[in-house]
Amino acid sequence: MNILNILDSRDWDIVAYQVLHMSVQLQKIGHNVILMCPDDTKLYAEAQKARLAVRALNIRARLGFFEESLYDIVHIYDSASANVMFLKKVSAGARVFMSQIKLGGRKTLERLKSFEPYVTRFIASCPSVQDDFCRAIIAPGRTFVVPPGINIGRWESAMLIKPAMFLKRPYKVGVISMDRTLKEQDFFLKVAKSVLTTLPETNFMVVGLRDEKIREMARGLNISHKVDVLWERNDIPEVMAMMHIFVKTTVRDGLSMALVEAQASGVACVIPRLRGLSDYTVHERNGLLVEPGNHEAYVQSIIHLIENPQLCHTISKMAYDQVNFNMSVPAVANLLERLYEDALSAPLLKPKD
Repeated sequence: MNILNILDSRDWDIVAYQVLHMSVQLQKIGHNVILMCPDDTKLYAEAQKARLAVRALNIRARLGFFEESLYDIVHIYDSASANVMFLKKVSAGARVFMSQIKLGGRKTLERLKSFEPYVTRFIASCPSVQDDFCRAIIAPGRTFVVPPGINIGRWESAMLIKPAMFLKRPYKVGVISMDRTLKEQDFFLKVAKSVLTTLPETNFMVVGLRDEKIREMARGLNISHKVDVLWERNDIPEVMAMMHIFVKTTVRDGLSMALVEAQASGVACVIPRLRGLSDYTVHERNGLLVEPGNHEAYVQSIIHLIENPQLCHTISKMAYDQVNFNMSVPAVANLLERLYEDALSAPLLKPKD
């Protein structure tokens, strides 16, 4: 197959990660893949490092003026930048796929509905996004859930040492957050203080946003000696290897790559019940679910895991298995490949004028 993957975004985020790794894997299994994105982005540079054919997404390309007839599949990973003129032109000769990885609001849903005549398949990153498609009154047969993929090999080493880690004390509980309001970090530190009143040997870790106020908050709670503040890191697999429990303290809906990475590392996770974020977690099987912002629920869940090492290990193993079997890059790419093949076996869409 000749596949064109398009992302019109300058962010290096969960969406860019998906585009890059799906492109690399599809090329690896024998398809001709071209990635199109702005040429001043990290994604463009990473695609070149991965020896992918990469093209600049310029004004002409955004209007659909490129050799669209060369492609069997055109997969758009950013619906916000798509437009009807572009889709109408491209869908005349190719099957068009559109991924929605992040949850969208009312305007996003209205745009998606307007694209329906030209899109062969809308790809949802999780059941909550597929629910959004339904709310946009997109035909259910045109939607499909494809989970986010992760390059599992980077995280396997952390998983391998987890059985031994869960026998060690004290436990280390961590959070990864880039929240600039510091509300997530503040909540985590207050939870840490409460856990320490029951289990004073526990250690904590805050990774992510670089802000000295985080250290000040820990000092203000008199727990700075129990908290490592590591800022943003490039060695997250090694950081995950040091954690026993990963805590997500957000109150916002949406997927989290940090959560998937924690589960791929065999870290037991405490997660708020939020759309997207908790879609792939079953309570007490591959994670513990709590109500968002419920301080006591977080405290008791963490204490429960620390006081039950076997449960902690079982949950971490099931989380790893879930990611390994369903979210590894090869598994997700194979699923996309099957959807592409199904689309090519059906007639091209013929939108009504």
